[in-house]
Amino acid sequence: MIFIKNIAPILLFILLIFFNQGCSSSTFGQHADSLFLVNENLNLTYDLKSPTDRHYLPYVLEEVSGLSFKSPAQLLAIDDESGKLFEYDIKKKQIIHSIGFAKADDYEGVELVGNDIYVLKHDGDVFHFQYTEAKQTESKKYETALHDNNDTEGLGYDAVKNILLIACKEDGHLGDKKMPGRGFYTFDIDTKTLGTEPYFVIGPKELEAFWEAHRAFDYDQERIKFKPSAIATHPLTGNYYILSSVGKMLLVVSKTGSILATYPISPRILGQPEGICFSTDGTMFISSEGEGDRGYILEFEMKKTGT
Repeated sequence: MIFIKNIAPILLFILLIFFNQGCSSSTFGQHADSLFLVNENLNLTYDLKSPTDRHYLPYVLEEVSGLSFKSPAQLLAIDDESGKLFEYDIKKKQIIHSIGFAKADDYEGVELVGNDIYVLKHDGDVFHFQYTEAKQTESKKYETALHDNNDTEGLGYDAVKNILLIACKEDGHLGDKKMPGRGFYTFDIDTKTLGTEPYFVIGPKELEAFWEAHRAFDYDQERIKFKPSAIATHPLTGNYYILSSVGKMLLVVSKTGSILATYPISPRILGQPEGICFSTDGTMFISSEGEGDRGYILEFEMKKTGT
């Protein structure tokens, strides 16, 4: 009986420690997730914690940096070094074709528009060539007013407006004009020219306004960083989906750049997400660099939440 009386307080102390640790972990999760909520006005969502399929890429795509949808069976991908376009078969789970289009350099985004392919370089230059069965082709380079300091990483396509969208990871401005956010610019496909003003801007002010309007818990503003690494247009809603590898989030914005929703990205699921595209039915594909290992692509099924 004396032993039981002596051990009981110790057991109670241990139980309290585990209870407090559990509550602390839960509270942290609530605080973190409350920052990344899907706006209830959206009628479709994605569960970024539960991919429906995984594609581990060959080592040649260890640094996969851009994706574009080609067909229900094929995606187009680039890496940020080789100057080659790769065609990946998601059914066979293998590369079935590659096209050399330029010398080795830092390429960050790719978009297929009809039979035309556009590739974005980190300094804002846009390369254009046509899809071919050949292993090598000539591309035309269009230099823009963007530069190295902008660090352009995202390239998307808006079919309704027939424009490319270029996302700046760093400086959002052109020339000496400063702005407190990341600039998103248009590239007119018909004239092959860059817009002189940003199409829209997303920075701390816009993010804070959205989170303050929807959050349920406090959050650490210094912990959140937004540096776009990819952008794509949703085929059914027309909204823009913007990846930020730095800060690990996915934003949904309207045609005017208004933030509609934000999703968290677990670094355990997507270590360095830098490419995004959609199939015609809304399936979302996100690619991640391998960080010393194989790059990979994850599929996410679209879920309708209302009418």
